[in-house]
Amino acid sequence: MVKFDYILGELRISDNNVNNIDFVYSKSDFPDPTEGVIILENDRTYFITTNIDLTGDRLVGGSNTTILGASSENCSLTSTGLGVGVPLFETTWTTPIRHITFKDVDTAISIDGTINPPVALDWTGVNFLNVPNVGTINTCDNFIFSKGALLSSKGLVFTGSVGTIGIDNSIFVGNGSIGNILQIDTSATITRRFRLIYSSVVAFGSTVGIDVNTSATVPTEGYILDTVNFSGGGTYVSGVGYLDNKVRWSNSRGIINTSEIGNYYMSDNVTPTVISSSAVPVKALGTTTANAINQKFTHTDNRLTYVGGLDRDFQVSSTMTFVTGSNKVVGMYVAKNGVIIPSSEMYAASGASGRAESIHIQTILDMTNGDYIEIWIENETDTTDITVEFLNVIVKSLN
Repeated sequence: MVKFDYILGELRISDNNVNNIDFVYSKSDFPDPTEGVIILENDRTYFITTNIDLTGDRLVGGSNTTILGASSENCSLTSTGLGVGVPLFETTWTTPIRHITFKDVDTAISIDGTINPPVALDWTGVNFLNVPNVGTINTCDNFIFSKGALLSSKGLVFTGSVGTIGIDNSIFVGNGSIGNILQIDTSATITRRFRLIYSSVVAFGSTVGIDVNTSATVPTEGYILDTVNFSGGGTYVSGVGYLDNKVRWSNSRGIINTSEIGNYYMSDNVTPTVISSSAVPVKALGTTTANAINQKFTHTDNRLTYVGGLDRDFQVSSTMTFVTGSNKVVGMYVAKNGVIIPSSEMYAASGASGRAESIHIQTILDMTNGDYIEIWIENETDTTDITVEFLNVIVKSLN
């Protein structure tokens, strides 16, 4: 039976130990330190009930150590006098943490998952307050961080092999000094994904919000930002950018979101397309200009080449005006990799004076990296040349 005592008006569990749970009201409720190190027991939960100062000592977790608190607003860990670069908490084991604030130390954590793998870190309601170097997570199967915060803090670094970094409903506020709030370093390998969703990143001064080193290994579209609000006026993202095939950024503010879109156009063209055979489609000739907002496409004259990382379905639409001989029937097509797409076929006839006419076409097709589209035309009537005066082509992803 659990017994309760009132001590100075505070409700306490009398034996401070119920079913492998230690309720921590002060530093003395932890195991005794040895040379500044408090070694937490295996398979034990430590329930922090208030703000605890370890007065220069630090915590080392055991196998399946769990750290809980009632609320990160009034349950915290700090260690006055802890040295620079010395982590307040370190472990080589799986460690769930809930509703705790680590605060007012130089370095909060050090996780080394290479020693006792696999390591899973499921943290909810965990805050870091006034911590200039939050610390390093070196190798883990999962880091799941929900409803937490870095406040006037930076330097949460991932290195080694990490399966999933999943962060949601959290806020990250830097301290303005040089460094990154979140960092995937040069030697990191993300085997599944780095996903930050429904969160806010506030970077001001010299602090960078998120840095994913260009040498880090990240799967195609495995760097995910979804509905993230960036503010503060500083540098929000560095390293891997929105044009890289590693990223998938959507619905976010303060950064350029990724998309798969291409557009080019031609105006007042005077270069004729030579028609050698009637009713035989050929590529329309002329100098085209790419739109500055194109993503995941490269451009040459009358050609867009898809350079995205994943196979996708696209809608292609195009409008052109042309001049040719009088009373000629002109066909227009989308061609993929030099082969016309029958579903895109459309015709228009020139007038008696050969005046400019317009044709609009569209179709849906799939594209993989390296595929390209062009606009082809034909003269159904005879071999009179055709000049495409104006042309506009749009390719956009459907998924």
